Amino acid sequence: RAHRRGCPSRSPIRAMFKLTKLHKAVTEALNAVPNVDDLAKSLGAVDVRPRVVSEHGGLHSATCIAYEPVQRLLAVGVDAGVKIIGGDGVEALLATRHHVEPARCVEFMPGVGRVMRVSVDNGIDVFDLHSQTCLASTRWTIDVTCACSM
Repeated sequence: RAHRRGCPSRSPIRAMFKLTKLHKAVTEALNAVPNVDDLAKSLGAVDVRPRVVSEHGGLHSATCIAYEPVQRLLAVGVDAGVKIIGGDGVEALLATRHHVEPARCVEFMPGVGRVMRVSVDNGIDVFDLHSQTCLASTRWTIDVTCACSM
């Protein structure tokens, strides 16, 4: 009678019933997940180009900065490309695939919405701020120490 007055039951039947409900819930959840192989076959060949779209935390690899006063944007040269920071939560990482070296300088191109990055391995990348893509990338055999936009 002590068990019926609110004391927890140690009955193996109740424990088995709870386990059966748990087993049923897990089985239903697993059956609801689509088969990844079947899903991939139904989608066919998908053109996937993975890239870094965001980076959180401090700018531990920052080497140079540039400020654009009209749009109030700050460009920070980092190992992976250029980090753009602005008011109202504007934040973007313009990543380069070609020159993963520290940036030597970054420079905004006024009036065209582009930013240029020069890396220490003499690579020059030009990014479009609107599409957040790399428009051009090249490497020079001579030392490039700075860049200027007009």
